[in-house]
Amino acid sequence: MKLTGKPVSASIVEMDDVVQPSDVNLYGTIFGGHLMSLVDKAGGIAAFKHSGVSVVTASVDQLVFKNPSPVGTVLVIRASVNRVFHSSMEVGVRVTGWRPGSEEEVLICPAYLTFVAVGPDKRPIPVRPVIPETPDQIRRWEQAGLRREARLALAKKLADHR
Repeated sequence: MKLTGKPVSASIVEMDDVVQPSDVNLYGTIFGGHLMSLVDKAGGIAAFKHSGVSVVTASVDQLVFKNPSPVGTVLVIRASVNRVFHSSMEVGVRVTGWRPGSEEEVLICPAYLTFVAVGPDKRPIPVRPVIPETPDQIRRWEQAGLRREARLALAKKLADHR
């Protein structure tokens, strides 16, 4: 059975959060684990919006802390499905932040995660293709394929060295 594709735009998630005193580390900036949780949550929602079924986080391919976020920073977390590979989906998440009184939005954290769609029996199930609509979405779709090839090649190379 061939599944009908769905546009990237249908998976877009944007959520805001404010860095609170309880969210920071000893240096007064956001605790990495808290930021990772927000990234995973936004990514999971995007994967769910696209697939329409339960999803689980399979991997975090890349998550880079670019700039600190002190208390009071307003975080803007954006996520969307970049590409589908049978039952898995690569989701791109981009976290930016701004401080009240400033209009400058800075990049806090880009990330790529893989989610797997699962059925009621918790086993992977096929996901409809994603349809990129803009030049940026097409670029991200192509790059997702390259990242997947690199992940698989690295996994094979590491398995060969056991």
